[in-house]
Formats: sequence, structure tokens, C-alpha cells
Amino acid sequence: MKIKLFLLILVGVHFVHANDFKFGKVSKEELSEKQHPTESDANAAILYKKERVFYNYDYEQGWAVIKEAHYRIKIYNKEGLDWATLQVPLYISRSDEEKISSVKGFTFNMADGKIVSEKLKKDGVFVEKVNKYRNKASITMPEVKEGSVLDIEFRVSSPLYWHMDDFKFQYAIPVKKVDLKLDIPEYFVFKRHSKGFYPIKLNESRKSRSITVSYRSEDDQSGRSIKTSRKNGALEFYENVYEVNANDLPSLKEEMYTNNIDNYRAAIKFELASTQFPNRPHKNYSLSWEGVAKSIYEFNNFGSELKKTNYFEEDVDNVIVAQTEDMEKARLIFEFVKSKMTWDKYTGVTCSSDGIKKAYREGSGNVAEINLMLTAMFRYAGLKANPILVSTRSNGIPLFPTTDGFNYVISGIEVMNDVILFDATEKNTYPDVLPNRALNWMGRLVRKDGSSSQVDLIPKEPSKELHYMNAKINVDGSVEGRTRTQYSNQLALSFRDVLDSTDEETYLEELENNYGEMEISSFDIKNKDEFSKPVIETCEFSKENQCEFLGEKIYFRPMLFLAQTDNPFKMDKREYPIDFTFPRQKKYIINLSIPEGYQIESLPENAIVQLPEQAGIFKFKIASQENQIRVSVLTEFKTALFPSNYYDVLKEYYKNLVLKQSEKVVLSKI
Repeated sequence: MKIKLFLLILVGVHFVHANDFKFGKVSKEELSEKQHPTESDANAAILYKKERVFYNYDYEQGWAVIKEAHYRIKIYNKEGLDWATLQVPLYISRSDEEKISSVKGFTFNMADGKIVSEKLKKDGVFVEKVNKYRNKASITMPEVKEGSVLDIEFRVSSPLYWHMDDFKFQYAIPVKKVDLKLDIPEYFVFKRHSKGFYPIKLNESRKSRSITVSYRSEDDQSGRSIKTSRKNGALEFYENVYEVNANDLPSLKEEMYTNNIDNYRAAIKFELASTQFPNRPHKNYSLSWEGVAKSIYEFNNFGSELKKTNYFEEDVDNVIVAQTEDMEKARLIFEFVKSKMTWDKYTGVTCSSDGIKKAYREGSGNVAEINLMLTAMFRYAGLKANPILVSTRSNGIPLFPTTDGFNYVISGIEVMNDVILFDATEKNTYPDVLPNRALNWMGRLVRKDGSSSQVDLIPKEPSKELHYMNAKINVDGSVEGRTRTQYSNQLALSFRDVLDSTDEETYLEELENNYGEMEISSFDIKNKDEFSKPVIETCEFSKENQCEFLGEKIYFRPMLFLAQTDNPFKMDKREYPIDFTFPRQKKYIINLSIPEGYQIESLPENAIVQLPEQAGIFKFKIASQENQIRVSVLTEFKTALFPSNYYDVLKEYYKNLVLKQSEKVVLSKI
């Protein structure tokens, strides 16, 4: 019995030690750990993350939110060295901005069986401006190597008492332990929304708090003068306390065809719903999506800008002179704005303080200025146009009604029971062909009368990629021929953007490298600036080593270098949706001539793979006649978004696709 009791005490002592995450004190066990106990392929791990959030009050400055954070990070291998730099977002609202302070850190390593540490120096902390809405603090730890343990502490002071960033519990690496505690005064009522698929328990309680408040008081000096003096008083209130204590959170790995991984990360969002300060009226911030849209429309630098027309009237009159067809007017105005305006890369749903007229005069503006200007011009021309609020893919899916859920605006013209979408921030866009960043499920169209409706942003018509190839297989295993590739809709937009971002020589060099040292002898592009037509690329090529020789037989893939050889889906399980961004179709028509003196011995079999509910298909057909081989391959997804329960089906779809495209044609000597 005594032995059992002694063992229990030992286990208890070890448990306390293992969970004691005092800053600056790491254990040999943490440093000697070679791999994560449950995810052996993890490059690094967060051993401990602690965040404490509370409010302070200052008579001059008002309320401020304070966040104190402690991260302990383990580096397992070279790929994990990226975690040597911790980045902290610092938000800005007009003249108010968040500040980072009290940054401390140590890098711990083992040397000759002993723990050695390297202290973070001042030059390891760098704050830079990202844009007018956000700064970024980078904390780069010294002497980080495989096996290191990093301990980092910092404090962020925020005058933006109404805003809290999402509290994240899942990362691309596993997390062993998380402690979160928020103390929120009774004056602030926050809604709480959970995100992601991993369950997080939020505990709630209440406690009393008293703070000393310094204030100025005016004293009447017997009617002769008024003297201002500083006094102290106690402010007593209760606080709502929210706590999370979670252990062993798995990593959230991102793979291809993911919208924004933050949409699916285990996190809790706190959104200000209302405030009730002493001796002040209750103020409600909680809105429906209709309320959010109406609220944004009523902003001075949004709805009022749509009423201004005098700065462009003469120009628009000249653009649409003698035009009577509405959609031709829309096209001409759209092309005019695209050619005149340059996007400054700022997102947001409001115009800058300088206003839309200045942007027009200077030919440069943010997304709201350009697309609200476009909407105002459409209306001036008699078209039923309205702005559409959007959350970009990088901003995430706005699951809950909040004004910061939207960070982008496009224009829409209502025609019959449809809405035609426009975005003039890019030169290569076309009606109903938006930049990929704006293809984020749903937007909200806002009308003059304050009403709004949901708009599907995902294109209904598939974007197509069509490859024609005529090629000759040479007796030495090389191939030479001609290809013609045609792109439409979203794929044409992306292709045109690539062409605009580089010169022809660099583009051809990258194209040759992408196909494995292929040589291109001639090259041509058609319809580059005719946006209503597919863009067409043609080239003549030659490529070596496309065949294998075994005795007197030749083996080659019938799709040659166009065959897909890799399955994009590799995870055992995926809990978040598969997002292809837009419906798409890819088709190959390939004609091959075999070398003289050879005959076709065998061909791969034809195959069809059909997805459930006719959501997609893969077709492979091959036939021969004399010395000619004709291959026809189709891959198609009729929808852009698949729920996670389709993952195994799509993984199998691509497995069959890769296997079929890897099968060989066999030629034998006559």
C-alpha cells in the first residue's frame, strides 16, 4: 500500500511539473523531445499558449483593452524554423492604434547536457506598417535550431475597446495546452461565436471589481472663481469572466482547394453587441444582415458618394453618346472606368476621407471609390445598379451579422431575375467575371431604399480550358508538335493577368520549365484584349525523353507531358469543405503519329468516373487507326463547392484520374 501511494505521489509531481509553464523556465524533457507524441510529422508544436485579456480605464483616454500573451514553442526540424518569428497584428482605427510592449523572449537549447539560453534583443522586435488599417509586429528569436524551445511574452494595449481579434486555438502545428481568460466589464455585452470543427468549451462566471479612477472636478471658490482639481474615486462593477482550458489540439493542415483555412480553425469570436455605461443610454450594436447592409449604406463615405455625379457627367455623356442599348452602355462605362482608374490595392467598403472626386481626378482609388463610382455612373445612365457588399476570400466567410464582416464592394446591375456583376479594379475583368478574391460564396446587394438581398457570387457558367495537340512520336523517344490552348471566363482572367505581370521571354522560359525542359520554337497569343472572347495560346514545341524503351518496344503516356501525375488530396481525413473557387471544365484532344516501322500493340482502356449527383465527371477515351492515336480527356466539376463528406469521393476520383493518365501505350516493331 505504501509503494502504491509513493508511486501516485511521483506521478502527481511529474504531472504538476509537466504542466508548469512559468515563463523562462523550461525542462530538459521539453528540449530533448525529438518529435511530437501524437503527430510524428509535425515540424513544430505550441507547447503552451496563454492569453489574458482585461479592461483598464483612464479618465483622459477612456477604456482600453489589454492583452497579455505567453507562447512556448518547440522546434522539431528545419521546416519548423519558420516558427522562430512570431507575428502579432496591430489594428488601426483613424487616430487610434494598438501598441505592443513588454516583449520578452528566450531561446533555449541543450549544450553538453545542460540547458543554455539566449535572450531576445531589441533588434529582434520590428514593427512595420502593413496598410492604413493594420501594423504588424514581428518577434524574431535568436539562435533557433532544431530542438530549440522558444519562450515569448508580450503585451498589446488597444484603445479599440469594441474590437477583439479572434481567439485561435488551432494552428498548422499541434497545440499541447491553451489557457485563455477574458475579464469583460458589465458595461460591454459581447456575443460569442465558435468557429471550426474541433469542440472548445467556454466557461463563464462573474466577479466583482473595483478600480481607482482619477478625474477632474470644478470647485466653486465662493463665487469669485472656479478651481479645477484632480480627485480620485472608486468605480465598482462586476465583470463577466470567460475561460478556456484546452489540451492536445490537433494541427489543422491546409491542402489544395481550400477557401481560407481560418474559416475552419477552432476559434472563438467576440463581437460587441451593446454597451450600457453609467448615466448613459443603452446602445445596441447587434444587427441582422439587413441591418448591417443598411448601416453601411448610410455611412457618409458610402451612400452619399453614390449621389455625386457632377464630376463625371460630361465624360460619361461622351462615352455613351448615341447608345440606346442598356448593356452596351454598361459595357462602355465599365471599360471607361477600368481604363481611367488604377486600384491602390486597399480594400474596405468606404471611400477615403478625401472623397471619390479626388480619386477620379487623380485616376487612383481604393476598391470602394472605384466601384461606387462605377455604380453612380451606371445609375446616371439610367441603369438599375446597386453596390454589392462582399467579404474577400482572405477576409473569411461572414458567418454572423457584423459590419466588419464585409471588406469589399462590387457593382451589380439588376436585369429581370438576375444580377450582372462588375468589378473595375482590374483591367482584365469582364461582366460576371470577377477577380478570384471576390468569389466568396455570397454578397449582399444594397438598394437606395435601404432594402437588401443576398447575391450568389459563384459563377454559374463553368470556366473552360481546352487543349488541342497534334504531335509526332520520334523513333528516339522525343516528341515534336503544335499545341493550341483556349481559356474562358475566370481561367482567361487569370491567364491574362499572368501575361500582364511578365514579359514574353520570361513567360516562355517558365512555360518550358513547367513542362520539364521543353523547347518552344514559335508562340502566339490571340484575343488578349478582347475580353468577351476566349484567349488563345498557340505554340510549336519539341521535347526529349517522352518514351521508355524495353527491347524492341516503346512505352509512352498518351497525354505525354500534359498528364496529371499527382493527387492533390493526400490527407486521411479532411473536416472542411473542398472549394474549387468556380465551376470548371478541362478538355484535351490529342492526335499522335507513331514512328515508321512500329505498330500499336496495346492501348489503355477507356474509362469514366462519375461523381455522385452528377457533380463532376472524368472521361478518358482513346482510339487508333493505322499509325494515328486519338485521345480525348475530359475533367469537369459542375459546382465550385463540395462539403467535407465528399472528400473521400474526390480523393478516389483523382486517384483514378492519375492512374488512368499514367497508363502507357505500347508500340512494337513491325
